[in-house]
Amino acid sequence: MKVGIIGTAHMHVESYIRCLKDLDVEITGVYDRDTKKSEDVSRRHQLMQLNTVEELLESGCDTVLICSENKYHHDYAVAAANKKCHVIVEKPMALSIEEADSMIKATTDNHVKLLVCHPVRFAPTMQELKQAVLAGELGEIYSINASNHGKVPGGWFVEKELSGGGAIVDHTIHIADLVYWLFDLEIESVWADSMTAVSQIETEDSGLIHARFKTGETLSLDTSWNRPANYPVWGDAILEIVSEKGRTVVDGFGRRATLYTSNQANNEWVFYETDMDMAMIKVFKDVIDTDKESPVDGNAGKFTIELFELAYQSIEQGKRVNK
Repeated sequence: MKVGIIGTAHMHVESYIRCLKDLDVEITGVYDRDTKKSEDVSRRHQLMQLNTVEELLESGCDTVLICSENKYHHDYAVAAANKKCHVIVEKPMALSIEEADSMIKATTDNHVKLLVCHPVRFAPTMQELKQAVLAGELGEIYSINASNHGKVPGGWFVEKELSGGGAIVDHTIHIADLVYWLFDLEIESVWADSMTAVSQIETEDSGLIHARFKTGETLSLDTSWNRPANYPVWGDAILEIVSEKGRTVVDGFGRRATLYTSNQANNEWVFYETDMDMAMIKVFKDVIDTDKESPVDGNAGKFTIELFELAYQSIEQGKRVNK
């Protein structure tokens, strides 16, 4: 696998570059529509800066990693697929079902892979939960109470034109993907509400989604950027599952210890799991190098888009909406 990076706007680009370098993956170059951003990333990581998407796609890469603003995911992915490059794209895969279908078609028609960055499913706690589900240890699933909290990220994340929305776009994805991957559920209807409660931004920073699935299960999801700046970590990705065999609570951020210091204000949470980003990139590298099926394909990406699209429709209409 040889990777060209298209877009450096998303903060995860830093982690992914580190993972690629640790795995000795060649990075053929970096492009961003904002030249200052690509210059900065190229300088800090000693990578070649390229001035156009076309130059990037001609740099010798067989795979692109798209970490641009959400608005550009579709166009960059289709351009890469048409150049016979595999596509790794930061979440959300796209901002509409139509865009997602177009990306799936482009990668399928060109016989290249589409891999969506949903790293939480690669967290050790979630991998263990998956094995428990497959072994029947939870029994029938009744309901899921979930949260994906975080801090207001600022920047382009709160500019609707570039992000597509606020916390409902950004913090629905991880939980939606876990529900799709763990339980293979199909959405029946969605009710949602949102508000801007803790910050002065143009997008929502707080949201609540209630989904019903066609086989009877329900999901309640608190999808909010409501953690203060001094919160010990970025946030959480918690599933509380009520099932036939009991109640199961899992945090995708992992198991942690609390570190107390002499200055109480500096108490920390120390996570001791292996890195979910590294686990994901390792799998993606193996998939491309050995020509395996994508473990997080376009259909996984589409499920998460369906949930936030229906949530926004519910908010706009002020009622529960059916799929």
